[in-house]
Amino acid sequence: MQKYTVNWTEDAVSDFNNIIDYIFRENKTNAKSTYLAIKEQCQDLDYFPLRGRVVPELEALGFTNYREIIYKRWRIIYSVENKNIYLLLILDCRQDIQEQLVHRILNHEN
Repeated sequence: MQKYTVNWTEDAVSDFNNIIDYIFRENKTNAKSTYLAIKEQCQDLDYFPLRGRVVPELEALGFTNYREIIYKRWRIIYSVENKNIYLLLILDCRQDIQEQLVHRILNHEN
């Protein structure tokens, strides 16, 4: 089985830290379990990079090389390039995120 390398972009790290910091203020135990669960979801991509679906908002615009996995209320957006996985951003599913998603992904393209 081919193993991929999971790489966190600065945006993904920032998103992740903001999520954990927010949860931590409310419930330290929940923050720890969420931290571990999201990290595990991301690390599991090293053997199963295509398990996520193509991001619907981007697919509608012709961008089919971006995938996502959903953990609870978060969308973990990533791309697969050769044997590398690039975690691009982690967004809250409850928000209307189409504009933010397109803007941030297009900035990553440049």
